[in-house]
Amino acid sequence: MRPRAETVEHVGEWKVALTADSLEELFGEAARVIARAVGPTGAPPGAWERVALAARDLPTLLVDWTNELLGRSEANARAYAEVRNVRIRVRPDGAAEVSAMVRGSPVEEWQSPIKAATYHAPTVTRDDGRWRATLLLDV
Repeated sequence: MRPRAETVEHVGEWKVALTADSLEELFGEAARVIARAVGPTGAPPGAWERVALAARDLPTLLVDWTNELLGRSEANARAYAEVRNVRIRVRPDGAAEVSAMVRGSPVEEWQSPIKAATYHAPTVTRDDGRWRATLLLDV
């Protein structure tokens, strides 16, 4: 089944529900949500960039990943829709790490209403063989 993202209404913020077959696809779908929000692209993507992050748990890691991509997008005026070589490791103590390569296309006109992903009740769970996550984005 293809990864998917859906917008769930929430007053004053943008709540996003993600669903995918693997954690790696879940993180890739989060990147595509951000890329779609930043604005239209026209030129080919640039060079691959490495991202490596660590956090106390999976939900926090997903928030940090989203904020990293938002920051790169704004600083470089790029939409990072392409993600490859995603590796996620969860340690026995629950701490989690992600490493991946991302590539972004230049944004023609910045349109993103997103300021940041918040740490307000993010979730990452496995349900019926699929991974599901929710993120609350400050807009």
